[in-house]
Amino acid sequence: MERRARKLFALAALAFGLSAVFGEGIASADPKTEASAKALQKKAMDEDYLATEFGKAKDKLEKAITACGADKCAPGVKALLQRDLGVVYVGGLNDKDKGQAAFAEALKLDPAVALDKDLTTKEITAVFEAAKKGGGAVTPPPGPAQPKGPSGDFVHTPFVDQQVRTSVPVLVEYNGEEKLAKVIARYKGFGMTEFKQFELKKIGEKQWGGNSPCGDVQTGDFLYYIQGFNDQNDPVATAGSRNEPYKTKITAQPVTDAPHLPNQPAPTQCADTGDCPPDFPGCKKKVVPGGEEPTGKPEGEACVDDGDCQSNKCEKEKGADPLDKGVCTAPAGVRGKYRKIWVGAQIGFDFAFVPSGEDVCKLDSKTSVPVNDTGYYCYDTNAGRDYPIRPTNAAERVENDSIEIPSKNNKVQGGAAPATFRILASFDYGVTPNVMLGARVGLVVNTYPGAEGHTDGKGFSAPLHLEARGTYLFGKGLEKTSGIVPYAFISGGISNWDAKVGISVNEVDAASGRKTTKDTINAWYLGGPGFIGFGGGVRVMASERIAIPLGLRAAFALGNGVLPTVSPEVGVQVGF
Repeated sequence: MERRARKLFALAALAFGLSAVFGEGIASADPKTEASAKALQKKAMDEDYLATEFGKAKDKLEKAITACGADKCAPGVKALLQRDLGVVYVGGLNDKDKGQAAFAEALKLDPAVALDKDLTTKEITAVFEAAKKGGGAVTPPPGPAQPKGPSGDFVHTPFVDQQVRTSVPVLVEYNGEEKLAKVIARYKGFGMTEFKQFELKKIGEKQWGGNSPCGDVQTGDFLYYIQGFNDQNDPVATAGSRNEPYKTKITAQPVTDAPHLPNQPAPTQCADTGDCPPDFPGCKKKVVPGGEEPTGKPEGEACVDDGDCQSNKCEKEKGADPLDKGVCTAPAGVRGKYRKIWVGAQIGFDFAFVPSGEDVCKLDSKTSVPVNDTGYYCYDTNAGRDYPIRPTNAAERVENDSIEIPSKNNKVQGGAAPATFRILASFDYGVTPNVMLGARVGLVVNTYPGAEGHTDGKGFSAPLHLEARGTYLFGKGLEKTSGIVPYAFISGGISNWDAKVGISVNEVDAASGRKTTKDTINAWYLGGPGFIGFGGGVRVMASERIAIPLGLRAAFALGNGVLPTVSPEVGVQVGF
């Protein structure tokens, strides 16, 4: 009995101790610290790791682990942080020893912790399994034999040496199961403080190759490592790393059997510009307005990611695939070069909103001007003259007197009517990347063919278009060399704005009373000569110096009342 009581007491004490230990760990976890740690973890893996910024991912995870300390995060949370740190070490930094140590710590905190299947490669899985077994050395996953030097998913043998200022060829072979969409080499020449990159192109069924920029190849060691990405732009294959890169020795003298890619000539040496090696500490770069000359591609050149550009900004269309090419843009707060002078040609077809009118062809018997107060003038297309003839004697009054009034004909129902057609030449000057000032001059077609309206001072007698305009370009404006640029404009000038409506006119013979109907009459409304307008549209950049403006203009012709018009316009502009 005493022995049994002693055993129950021991079990109770053990249970109390365990509950105290684990209960204290759970109770002491700080929700705010855990939330901050999880936020850092998400940024590290979803942003930095997927963007191949492995150093930044490692720093964020280590910061989260430090913040958690011994008891501010639950064991499960700390286990996931250690697990992801192991993934970064193995999959990004190619440090299997540190990766295995992180995995081991994760498994110690939570034996049930598992890898994220979306971030797993065969190499990561092998290191994780080794950590599970508690082994020291990591057994590499099955695959092709690797050459001496940095290991990875690619088969690659670096060239031993290369001449200064001569591109270093890089050839890799991939036999893995992942489908690669892009392969890049990240490199650092002698004197450079940061890694740059160049893309390898597929040159065979399993081979990818490319040549480094020759200007970055300086006497010393040329270091590089390789990364492969799938169509989601996720890193799925590596060879070498920042900490364990491949190395090619760069010499001042030509090398025997010059390195080259298969079936390609050996790269030639770049000219010596006399400048310091790129990014060399203490080297004074060429000074340009606003600071030192940046490295990378200049504004307007094609790019794949931000690291390709001097501005560290590669602009792509919204929704573009990560592997699509974009255009290097100007640095934030700095406006780049742009073409200031643009000459072009446009065409436009006008639709006018004409007013309603009664007795539009009848003339006043005393003044010989139209009796309608809306400004219409009639023209007989069959006779090729104004209608009716303006009387100067009794015989000429017969045609006007024969027009029946009131009548269901001889009237205009107001609304939209086809009007003039314009052929214009344009000149615009970019005062800023977003503001253009210019002028347009051209020919107006399909104008009023008669004479009496102009005799009465209505409209504009010359078939010309003279216009001054100001245009505002949205976004990058003239700095944008591809894609679509929206714009808006205001304008003013003098021109023809004539619109016609076909009507019928009843004529009654005074002697016989016989009625006839003329169906060859157009009633013309003569707008202008002045006008003001506004509108907008888009400039489609066919190239960096050719734009295709597609727009809609609204204008108000002033003079003979107010005649509203709308005009679709299309053209082409060439920049200089």
